[in-house]
Amino acid sequence: MTFEELTLLLAELGLDTAGSTAETGREEAGLDSLLLTELALVLRKERGVSVEEEELYAAVTLGDIERLVARASEPV
Repeated sequence: MTFEELTLLLAELGLDTAGSTAETGREEAGLDSLLLTELALVLRKERGVSVEEEELYAAVTLGDIERLVARASEPV
């Protein structure tokens, strides 16, 4: 998943991602625990990407989330 794809997905979840960069902090972007749980669900159900919520909570920036999702998306 690219950063652009991540920001589009976050916008679908109701976040205003205008001006966000890979260095934008997760909390600064408005990703609270509820939205992280929703993101994990959407990734799992709609994209087939299994990312643990705890891994998302540990992410500091949007770039960290992008890299986490990209790694989880790689074929085994």
